[in-house]
Amino acid sequence: MSSALRGSNSERALLNASFGNGLSGSLETEVPLSHVPLSSPRTPATPRHPYHNFRLAAAAVIMAVFLATMAALVAATVVRCRREGGAGCLIPKKAVPLPWGGVSLWDPHLTVSRIAFGSCSAYDIRNQSVWDQGVMPSQPDAWVWLGDMYYGDEPLFNCNPANSNASACACEATYMRQPPYMCPAGELDNARDKMVAQVHQPGYRAFLRYSCPGHEAATGGAMVPPGDDLAVCPRPVLGVYDDHDYGVYLDALGVAADSPRRAAHRGIQWHYRLNPDTQQEVDLVLLDERYERAPLPCEIRGDWCRNVVLKDRQHPSRAWCDDYLRTGGATGRNGSCCKADGAIFYGWCKEAGSQGDPLWDVACNYSSPQFGMQPLVVHEGRLQPRDVEEDAAESEEDSSFCELLGPRQRAWLDGVLAEARAPVKLIASGSVLFGSTGLGENSKENDWTGRCSGDDWDCYRPAQLALLQTLQRHARQHGGCWIVLTGDYHFSDIKVASPGSGHPYSQAYDTANWVTPIYQVMASGMTNSTARPAAPCDGYRKEHSGLRVEGDCGFVKLAAFGMLDFDWAQRRLSMQIRGAEAPHGSAVLQQLTISLDTCQPVEGR
Repeated sequence: MSSALRGSNSERALLNASFGNGLSGSLETEVPLSHVPLSSPRTPATPRHPYHNFRLAAAAVIMAVFLATMAALVAATVVRCRREGGAGCLIPKKAVPLPWGGVSLWDPHLTVSRIAFGSCSAYDIRNQSVWDQGVMPSQPDAWVWLGDMYYGDEPLFNCNPANSNASACACEATYMRQPPYMCPAGELDNARDKMVAQVHQPGYRAFLRYSCPGHEAATGGAMVPPGDDLAVCPRPVLGVYDDHDYGVYLDALGVAADSPRRAAHRGIQWHYRLNPDTQQEVDLVLLDERYERAPLPCEIRGDWCRNVVLKDRQHPSRAWCDDYLRTGGATGRNGSCCKADGAIFYGWCKEAGSQGDPLWDVACNYSSPQFGMQPLVVHEGRLQPRDVEEDAAESEEDSSFCELLGPRQRAWLDGVLAEARAPVKLIASGSVLFGSTGLGENSKENDWTGRCSGDDWDCYRPAQLALLQTLQRHARQHGGCWIVLTGDYHFSDIKVASPGSGHPYSQAYDTANWVTPIYQVMASGMTNSTARPAAPCDGYRKEHSGLRVEGDCGFVKLAAFGMLDFDWAQRRLSMQIRGAEAPHGSAVLQQLTISLDTCQPVEGR
């Protein structure tokens, strides 16, 4: 299938024509206006009486008034129907726009009780049985992508020794290209081909027909339905990107061309309120952790290059790290790493007398809403606002720490959560929030360097602490149970960070004054292209911090996806990892059930 997709120009043209830009469209041929006659041939007209012309003008005025009145009535009916639904409406209740970055999704006739989610589909073009053997038999009411829906920086076929000399697999190693797997990195055409291939994957097409029955007819033949339009998709398909599908991602979800999510000056973060204005209300917040993301902090990147990459002569990032360490990247001079954490949070903030400075909350107090909301630099030992700094080389950071969300998105998130009253808050995160195995430095026991995987929130500790404190601040004000949905790691598990001191993770995450647990359900590796069924419990797969509910080695290595199963009558929520393929397809492989009233685990999990 991959060779046909890449090799046939006619087939690619057909796919691109049917897919378009993620918009509704068809394969009908448009006739140029110049080929359409503006009028039919006619014989010369005879002169008309002036009174006849007057009657025609009067009739035209009456008709115009009639049409305007009808248009106003129709518009009023559409507005009412979209707002209220009900009898006499030919269209279902539409999404009600909120301020930028959010929408109230569900109509009164639908109740979401099962939300499925996952990440990391397949590197190559292969059959994806997760849809017909796992997801659809589980009957979800909605699906949430958590990134790596497709691998836009990978070739359309699997690079192996037999075809390693193919043009898509053979390239010179650079900071971006890592042969044989990431030679097309940065090529938009390849990314779009991979996205189109995922959308046309037979299993996924069957899933789209399940979620959006009859969508081809409803959208004029578009291959990708508008995933969050309930008129087309009664079981919506939602999501956020991660590092491998950053780029043309919104096309794959069918997001409308005029959606604010496509704005060039901000990320794709969004807020959906499911089951609005009911006892079953759920807030779903999709975080964009790529648009404003800073490079890895200098100390994290330097340790990784020295202690992991350069000790392995075959490591795919060896060329990048060699260049990084030789050209001064480790000091942050060339912008290849973020120096704000080291210079400010772990530097200036630790100095005597800093706590009395007016900029303390902005630079150092991650519990404050002001944290990171102003660009700062350290110049000649003094902390000062960036806008008075003349040295452009020291003005690259947008806040006082190394960012994942950025100041605008954090302000937006604070505003969304201030209005959130749902008993359940779901935070969709492409990067793993609780990812560390040991929370500290490298040890022989965990065989891992540093405190993070190189891509999770643990690499960005000040940003992580700010997010955790934001969630707890709003939990303190409005209550609710807080669940983070994530993926990325190519295995699945369930973790919980609980309030109080005495946990192995308490100091790292500052849980002493928390008021509620934060659960994390990680569902990753949806096919055997990305899952590792034979993976041992070692390295970063082994947990040393007491976060996993099933113990240090309690992870699911099989192809899997996640499910939130609400029992509204019993006021319970089951967080599940389900099998993606036979013989485990749709089977619950791991589960934790909590009370929606106390947010604590209950018996029979």
